[in-house]
Amino acid sequence: MNKKITIREYRETDELKWLDVHASVMVDSAAWWIVLHKKPTYKNDSIDLVAIDGDRVVGFITFEINARIVSEIKDCAFVWEFGVHREYRGLEIGRKLIQNAHRLALKKYGIRKSIGYSQEERAQRYYERLGMKEIERHWQFSVTPTKEQQQNFKKDGFDCWDMRGSCLVEDFERVKKKFKIIEDDDALRPRICIGYEYIYIDE
Repeated sequence: MNKKITIREYRETDELKWLDVHASVMVDSAAWWIVLHKKPTYKNDSIDLVAIDGDRVVGFITFEINARIVSEIKDCAFVWEFGVHREYRGLEIGRKLIQNAHRLALKKYGIRKSIGYSQEERAQRYYERLGMKEIERHWQFSVTPTKEQQQNFKKDGFDCWDMRGSCLVEDFERVKKKFKIIEDDDALRPRICIGYEYIYIDE
C-alpha cells in the first residue's frame, strides 16, 4: 500500500477500476442492492473524484449539482456515490474525498451544501462523526405484490415479483399490515435510511 494517496478527477479510462472498487465496497455495505456494470451518468453537471494509490482506484465520490431528487433544495450537491475500499479505511481518505468535492463545488458552482442518504449503519455513524446534520429518515424496503396487483400488472404485459419502495417512519407499521414486506433476504430487508446535510466551511 502506497502511503501517498492522491485525489483527482475521474477519467473515462478509470471506469473498470472504479467499478472494481465500487463492487468491493458493496460487498460489506447495505447501501446498494444492485451491482453496477457501467458507471452511472447524471442529467446535471457532476463532480466526480477518485482516490488513487499508484494506479489503483481505492475510493470515489460523485456529486450531482442541483439534482432532481432534491429539487426542493436550491444550490445543493447530491451525493450519489461515496466509498473507500476496506483495505484503505482509517486513512482519512473519505474525509479528503468529501472536502475536495466540496471545494470544487464551491469553486465551480458557488455551492457549499451537499445532501446524502445512507441505509448503512456504519456509514451513518461515520457521517455523524464528521459533524453532518440529520435532516430526514425513512424506511426503505422491498415488497412482494399481492395477487391482485400482479394481475393488474399482467394486464399491461408486466410480470412483477418484487417492488422496491420507501415510506415515512410513522407509516411503516401500517404499510407492513397491508403489504408483504421481504424480511428474509439480507440485501432487501427493511432498513432505516437517513438523510444528511453537510455545509462546507473554507479551510
